[in-house]
Amino acid sequence: MRILLVALVLLAAGCVSQSTVETRPVTDSSLGDARRRAENHTALAGEYFARGNFTVALAESRAAIKDDPSYFPAHNVQGLVYMELREDAAAKAAFGEALRISPNNAEVLNNYGWFLCLRNEAERGLPMLQRAAADNFYRTPEKAWMSAGLCQMRMGRTVEAEDSLRRAVLIRPDLVGALYNLAILTFDRGSLADAENYLVRYMRVAPPSLAPLILGVKIARAKKDKVAEDSLMQQMRRLFPDAPELKLLEESR
Repeated sequence: MRILLVALVLLAAGCVSQSTVETRPVTDSSLGDARRRAENHTALAGEYFARGNFTVALAESRAAIKDDPSYFPAHNVQGLVYMELREDAAAKAAFGEALRISPNNAEVLNNYGWFLCLRNEAERGLPMLQRAAADNFYRTPEKAWMSAGLCQMRMGRTVEAEDSLRRAVLIRPDLVGALYNLAILTFDRGSLADAENYLVRYMRVAPPSLAPLILGVKIARAKKDKVAEDSLMQQMRRLFPDAPELKLLEESR
């Protein structure tokens, strides 16, 4: 999620949403310079955030806000940094300030809504995510639909979650987080063909990892597909020979 979020940060740092912010010519050159400095600091904050260097990312976001307190992307990225640092009060304040400046900005709504979902405030966060997904000016609505689907999964609203995640992959068919969670949801409700389809699509675009291979074995066993099961088990033995889950799967044959 961090990579997805930082892509939104960098996009926001480079432009202002025409749907939410009124733009006016800058007549004072010093004000224009301050905005450019804020943009540069925010872009750097996003890059350091993506690398996991939260100390420098936070310093860059503070520098951006000092240069131009009205530049909402700086508050947005600062909220993301505080979220990773688990400084929740500061994260809420940063996201809240970003929304105060740009009340309908989809980038901020997506990030703040996801933060609230992670902090067990899904009833507040989900409507923000849905507003972001419904914004016709949002360049990446699939990310908001995926966030909404993951939030609904955390709430136990699996039918709605599946619908949201399907919307995400209709917009972007290779969105790995949505594909994998759709595989989980459809497997849990017994739709093995759909589960296999989503998992195969996921494995085509994602690097090998343990959990999807385990899910693949479970799907293959439910379908009584010995060839697929053996192939997946061989991959697990090669890539994750010491995984306890591998031993459990071998013992449960």
